[in-house]
Amino acid sequence: AAALTHGHELGYIPAAMFVHMIYLLSHHSDISVLDAVKDAKRTISTLFPKAKHLHRLTELVDRAIALSANPKVRDLDAIKELGEGWVAEETLAIAIYCSLKYSDDFEQALIAAVNHSGASSSTGAVTGSIMGTYLGYSSIPDKYIENLELKNVILELADDLYHDCIWNKAWLCAKGG
Repeated sequence: AAALTHGHELGYIPAAMFVHMIYLLSHHSDISVLDAVKDAKRTISTLFPKAKHLHRLTELVDRAIALSANPKVRDLDAIKELGEGWVAEETLAIAIYCSLKYSDDFEQALIAAVNHSGASSSTGAVTGSIMGTYLGYSSIPDKYIENLELKNVILELADDLYHDCIWNKAWLCAKGG
């Protein structure tokens, strides 16, 4: 889907990496965020071996991993080094940094992801997706959920995606579509 709206390979390859990470984190309870990142990096290198700009993404991901492991690096400095999140590879790298640095704390990861002057809504959304998938729905503080618009629709969609729901005409008719 990302290739339909983003013709540049750094628009759709980070999306593929992100989806692979989400799949791993949602279907394998014994995998860490770091392991999901490393596996996704290997997978996209296999899926897109001739991509001209793949090195830009993999270098940013490697930098995000290194920065997240350094306790002396401040979040704003790390994020500034990774970019502002206005392009997909920077958004994913920032989300990976925040998710690795605060892998046991949904709220801290989200706070780090949105407190910068770049595309904070994008970096927050991607970080929230990674962390929510990794830690589970119950790890999300109530203040982020209680007034969420369309919460039931979002939960149903998430459940359908998790269970690999195949949308077809019969399914849409059964749902009233």
